[in-house]
Amino acid sequence: MMRSFLIEFHERRIDVRRYLASVVLAERKLAAGRLGSVHEAELRMFRASAILVLYNAIEASARAGIQAIYDEISVTRTSFDDLHADLRRRVIKDFKVNFGSDQAGKISLVALEMVTASFNARRVFNGNVDAREIREQAKDFGFDTSSEYELTRHGNDLLAIKQRRNDLAHGVSSFSEVGRDYTAVDLYRMGACAMNYIETILLRIDEYLDESGYRASPAA
Repeated sequence: MMRSFLIEFHERRIDVRRYLASVVLAERKLAAGRLGSVHEAELRMFRASAILVLYNAIEASARAGIQAIYDEISVTRTSFDDLHADLRRRVIKDFKVNFGSDQAGKISLVALEMVTASFNARRVFNGNVDAREIREQAKDFGFDTSSEYELTRHGNDLLAIKQRRNDLAHGVSSFSEVGRDYTAVDLYRMGACAMNYIETILLRIDEYLDESGYRASPAA
């Protein structure tokens, strides 16, 4: 049975494809003089909005993958001591950030509740998802991030999507400026590779959960 975070990803990818396909079609109609009252300036807005659509799908999907790890630990009632060393360090670090060093110091017995309480969905990624960040997260949890370059470009497109999204979100660039920098076909290709990469990462997480990769090895 497919895990919920993969089902949600496939739904998001359908939405992304539909939006990008609509922008490509609009651009082609404009080039052929068949788009009626829609002008290049408006098309730029649509292209810039595609960056937001893409980034939101990427971050939501990546966050859901990380959430699934904590959910699995909770469901299987895996204790802190049974986690591998890197993940134990991650749990302690996150607990201190989310609840403060004082409260962390009062705990005499590290329980399952601390593991699940250390996760704060709002702090995961938080506008900062790119392939490098995903690889850094993977080091803590211990899941694989290898991918097929021809399909994913190893996630290289995520950096441009993140940067342009942040430019829009923080007012560094206008929608017109961002929409001028890319064609609809450029965005479609970027989106395809980016979503392929995220799918690969989620499948790696799915395998990691199947293998209980968050647990310490018997010799650890």
